[in-house]
Parts: sequence; C-alpha cells; structure tokens
Amino acid sequence: MTFLDLLVIVSGGIITAGLLVLLAMFLLKSEKARRVCLYIAAALGLYLGYVGYRVNAMSFGAGSMIALVLALAAVGAVVLDRVQERKDIPRIVAAVSVVGGMMNAFL
Repeated sequence: MTFLDLLVIVSGGIITAGLLVLLAMFLLKSEKARRVCLYIAAALGLYLGYVGYRVNAMSFGAGSMIALVLALAAVGAVVLDRVQERKDIPRIVAAVSVVGGMMNAFL
C-alpha cells in the first residue's frame, strides 16, 4: 500500500464522515443530537479549512483565502448556535463550511 492509496482512503473517509454528519444534523429529531452533529460539523469544517489552506498556501492565494473564510464560517456557526434563537441558520452555515471545505481541499 502506497501513500497515495492512504490518501485516497483518508479523503474518502473524511467525505463519508462529512456527509453522514450533515445528513444526521438535518434529519434527526432530537435537539441535543442535532447540536452534537453541529459541533462535529464545525470541527470538520475547521479541519477542512486547515487542509484547504495547507494545500493551497504556496500555489493559489485565492484558494487559501477561501479556506480561511470557510474555517471562520465554521466558528461562526458555533457562535450563532449559542447566540441566535433560530437553530436552522447555524446548521446551514456549518453545512456550507463543510461542503465548501471539501470542495476547496479535494478538488
């Protein structure tokens, strides 16, 4: 098994975990489970922002700035969850952060 094989396995695992967390965040009925999924999605968005920044740091300046904005959106989702009464907007912001981070890091 080469390092490229490991990279494919890890990226596939991250994509699968992200999609499962996003589905659970929007489909579960329990508010406590939704909040846990929101925090997991925010952590995954931060990680994907870091990966996107590291991938694009030397070659693409715009890609690294997009990664930083997506990581800040993940932090903003947690802050919005704490501050705002409506609980659907933080979930949408976290979902945008995760999906955008996946696109920025892996495409």
